[in-house]
Amino acid sequence: MKRIIAILSLSGIIFLSSCGSQESGNNTAAVDSTLLELMDTTAEKTHEILDFKFFYTIANLPSPMEIIHAIYSYEVPFNKDLLNSPAAEGKYSTAYKKAINYGIYGIDMAYAAFYGQNQDLLEYYSSTRKLSEKLGVQETFDKFTTSFRESSDNKDSLIKMIDRAYAETDAYLKTNRRLEVAAHVLAGTIIEVQYLSVELMKDREQNARNKDIFEKIYNQKLYLDNLVNLMTEMKKFPSSAKLLAELEVLKAEFDTIKTPDELTKENLYKLSAAIQKVRGGMIS
Repeated sequence: MKRIIAILSLSGIIFLSSCGSQESGNNTAAVDSTLLELMDTTAEKTHEILDFKFFYTIANLPSPMEIIHAIYSYEVPFNKDLLNSPAAEGKYSTAYKKAINYGIYGIDMAYAAFYGQNQDLLEYYSSTRKLSEKLGVQETFDKFTTSFRESSDNKDSLIKMIDRAYAETDAYLKTNRRLEVAAHVLAGTIIEVQYLSVELMKDREQNARNKDIFEKIYNQKLYLDNLVNLMTEMKKFPSSAKLLAELEVLKAEFDTIKTPDELTKENLYKLSAAIQKVRGGMIS
């Protein structure tokens, strides 16, 4: 599932050259007024910098399923309580919250799919589809999830379907120069992956069997660094500036951990608190 975070490359939002000017007009008409304010009007040079940083961030992301697969293989039970409730979708009224939680729901949906939680999966699919409509990307989302319900018993097909839908959404947003929206979706996916991996492992001691999981958690500090750099380029937008400040606090906590071996229970709990603070602001 490399594309859903390398958006996600979630990969989760890439390459919809087929959604050109004619299709973009149809989608844009569905976008609410708060989203229209976020259309990228930066100078061409600035846009090129943002474009480069966005794809540099994506290129250096692992698949979110790599770490979830590792945790699943370690027989860590599914924990629905960790996920953002699909019922919360209706309260997200700003462009920022819609984009952030579209990213978060993508990870939660993939997590449920991986563990074969079909009822939860369908609920997340419904909420994610509603957000795709509000973001003006429903046509793209629907194009790659038309057989979602029919494939609910095929885990591999579902994960590929979710991955492709987010990849194409990313490409559509990039093509239409809505890079801030795309970056917020990306931020939601990165934080949700970090949140889930830390929460699922923070009460476990490192050993030979799970050492690779802790290494993957540690390596996420690089992806956080890239996200901070990306948001730095977008800090002229109030929502991005606020998110940047929160990410910098999280980065400072992550930077105190110098090696994977330092991911002790004590440090994981500190990291958990810092991640929860950022995520709490995203889902509230």
